[in-house]
Amino acid sequence: MAKLRQGDTAALEQMYQRYVDRVYSLVFHQVGQNKSVAEDIVQETFLSALRSIGKFRGKSKLYTWLCSIAYHKVADFYRRQGRQDKGGKQPPSIGAAELERIRDSEPLASSRIESEEDRQVVEQALLSLPLPYRQVLMLKYIEEMPVLEISLVMRRSPKSVEGLLARARKVLRACLVKPSEG
Repeated sequence: MAKLRQGDTAALEQMYQRYVDRVYSLVFHQVGQNKSVAEDIVQETFLSALRSIGKFRGKSKLYTWLCSIAYHKVADFYRRQGRQDKGGKQPPSIGAAELERIRDSEPLASSRIESEEDRQVVEQALLSLPLPYRQVLMLKYIEEMPVLEISLVMRRSPKSVEGLLARARKVLRACLVKPSEG
């Protein structure tokens, strides 16, 4: 951290190389697989991090701090687009193993996500969720962050994050039930 704060080029490069792929993946899924938008947001994230590295107090992991910056850059992107709850035309690409982890008290049946068609239904359902729901689910189940870290990223209390997770799971579950009923 001391080297990062001093602007040490090697330390900055090491931070970038260590986290760029994970931050890109997180952002990429949030913007509906739009590569150019994801690249721009990741670039903005790291530039912002470099400008404000002196403000990083070390109360969270460096990755959590970077996710927080990225989270806000994605929100800024949607504000600029004038559509807070839509993420683009393509659904986020999420692996079947990751989708199996999105659950409340009961897991998604593995048979539900075995076929490509079902995977696309789940991805579309995720994409249809409001941005905060999609983000909290991805931070919890894809990034595997504990609620406390998510609360730091989203700048919410842990109780608020728990409530948001519960609502997001409920809405996702409802979205998944709806297509199968018709």
